[in-house]
Amino acid sequence: MPRTEPREPGDLGQVGDYRLTARIGHGGQGEVYRAVTPSGADVAVKVLHARFSGDPDARRRFFREVELARRVAPFCTARVLDMGLHGERPYIVSEFVAGASLQQVVRQDGPRAGGGLERLAVATATALAAIHRAGIVHRDFKPSNVIMGPEGPVVIDFGISRALDNTATQTGAMGTPGYMAPEQIGAGPVGPAADVFSWAATMVYAATGRPAFPGASVPAMLYAIMHGTADLSGLPEGLRFLVSACLAKDPAGRPAAAALVRTLTGDDRPHPNPSPHPNSSPSPSSHPGPNPSPRPQLDLGSSPAPSLSPGPGDDGPTAPAGLGRATEALPVPGTRTVPRRALVAAGLAAVLVAGVLTVRFWPGTDGLGADPSRTTTTLTGTPGTPGTGGTGTPGTPSVAPPPSVPFGAPVGEPMTAHSNDVRSVAVDVLDGAPVVVSGSDDESARVLDLATGEQRGATLSGHTGWVRAVAVGRLDGVPIAVTGSDDDTARVWNSETGRRIGPVLAGHTGDVKAVAVGELDGVPIAITGGADERARVWDLRTGQESGAPLAGHRGTVWAVAIGELDGSPIAVTTGDDGTVRVWDLTTRRQRGPSLTGHTGWVRSVALGLLDGKPVAVTGGEDRTARVWDLTAGRQLGAPLTGHTGWVWSVALGEVDGKAVAITGSEDRTARVWDLRTRRQLGGPLSGHTDCVWTVAFGRPGGLPVAVTGSRDETIRVWSLGPPLPSPRS
Repeated sequence: MPRTEPREPGDLGQVGDYRLTARIGHGGQGEVYRAVTPSGADVAVKVLHARFSGDPDARRRFFREVELARRVAPFCTARVLDMGLHGERPYIVSEFVAGASLQQVVRQDGPRAGGGLERLAVATATALAAIHRAGIVHRDFKPSNVIMGPEGPVVIDFGISRALDNTATQTGAMGTPGYMAPEQIGAGPVGPAADVFSWAATMVYAATGRPAFPGASVPAMLYAIMHGTADLSGLPEGLRFLVSACLAKDPAGRPAAAALVRTLTGDDRPHPNPSPHPNSSPSPSSHPGPNPSPRPQLDLGSSPAPSLSPGPGDDGPTAPAGLGRATEALPVPGTRTVPRRALVAAGLAAVLVAGVLTVRFWPGTDGLGADPSRTTTTLTGTPGTPGTGGTGTPGTPSVAPPPSVPFGAPVGEPMTAHSNDVRSVAVDVLDGAPVVVSGSDDESARVLDLATGEQRGATLSGHTGWVRAVAVGRLDGVPIAVTGSDDDTARVWNSETGRRIGPVLAGHTGDVKAVAVGELDGVPIAITGGADERARVWDLRTGQESGAPLAGHRGTVWAVAIGELDGSPIAVTTGDDGTVRVWDLTTRRQRGPSLTGHTGWVRSVALGLLDGKPVAVTGGEDRTARVWDLTAGRQLGAPLTGHTGWVWSVALGEVDGKAVAITGSEDRTARVWDLRTRRQLGGPLSGHTDCVWTVAFGRPGGLPVAVTGSRDETIRVWSLGPPLPSPRS
């Protein structure tokens, strides 16, 4: 923390359990104090200005955002320890780091150089990578938020600006002139790329003692950021090359923080199995099997596989130019490397897998005309896994469909059963009626009638952390939901009664972020993915972990899907390391190298067949969804672009004979895409007032709908083309 300013005894008082001993400083957010805990430990307490107190709902949102900050890995960051209310003013307690800020050090001692500058660059980039892995954007990275502590540079105040954005009434995005990214100045969507821009501007200041974009006034400085060129004179050659890439006006052109760490630490050497050229075409022998259908077909029951021929010119993507790939280390000529730090993301390559994919739910879920004892579907994600959405299972409503609702229009009023973010949704059918099973940050899952929006049965309660993932299926004929939570466990529930089945699935050493259900050698299983960088397989009859975990990701596993490839059972996982991985569930080994191409993390996956070829559809930090030909081991066609924020979720379905993807985004919309043409169908599904965490596809009565869950705590149902039932009464 910056140097403290002693004040008169008795002026400081007490905040919560913390006795204030000195005032550290003050600014636009509030005042910061050095304080002592009841046990005598030093901490820093920030008491926010009264204007941030807001109403109770705003305060709850503020605390929820700060709670995210407590999950950041503690290396190179000051841990967030506590939070509360002092009167009506929120306060935040964090680890106290002795030392002056980078801004003060440069002013007093001059610019950093040599090894000191290199260590600063690595430590701060590593801190940003950890912050971004926790799902946080700093939004106010600057020299005064880097403390030059006795054990090295430490980043503070991460997550606070987003919390204040949700609490204060204001226009634009918070930040500090001179270190704000162009999208912050323009009040656009602010993601991790904005922090990378701010990091680069901070490195310019650290190395030269002057701003990257000088100006005689704040408006002049902001204009220079938006339209001018950074002054990088005085930077070492290698760092200048890297900083220049980070200061790109377009956020998509900047590398991710994880890529910065790889480059700065020298973890950018070629890998022994480089990926095929993205434009290379596979040989005819790599596409076994005839086209099973003359046109796209996709049913969530027991219908045949969809046939989705890529359109003309869709032989594969052109490799993106520039330096915007988080999955690649950046070539920085002349950069002197420093020792490798912990949690540096692994090098990545493309996946090459042969065979034909089919996906089987066990022992089956009721589909339209399907045998309820065994249902095979050729297109499924992981129902309810955060970011995957999954296809869910269709059902037949007990009432005849009334007049139609146009494509993209909401069906009924939003469902408001939850009191916090809705993180995952899955569509199922109970007693012939379609339902939505949802998981929420209110630490519960609920079963809601899709036609009426009313809750069915008891709340699925018992988790002591946010419910991040929900998957649905059948266990010996009983409809079940499997939930994964930040309490490091997964649980199995009877969807009809709300009672838990069997023991808690405990084995992860970190949050459980993803769940899928399936069958392995006749045994019903669940696969869970988590913050311990593992996916684990569970025997749902015994509640015991089955065999070795799927280990290889270098970052949280956020999504998982179960399928079959060339006659062998597989799982497909995605994670914060930017990779998509295919696993042989019999051997527990990865099949081929990892599939890469997204810039940054990948939080969602769904599986299907296109023209008889197995594909995976993924969504990620780079604001795109991508379709992967698993047989050829390459991206199939152009990415799905249009979202202006991170793509958190994907699901697959069929609309009017077209196989479609549904995506949910930080930009508060869901979108529907024709997978043949890669074009968006209709306008965005707009109505949520905050990000769309999760999407699912359903077909109640054979009529297609999208189901979305949001940070705004609601679930919405959308028409995907007439005819569709009219709004719920």
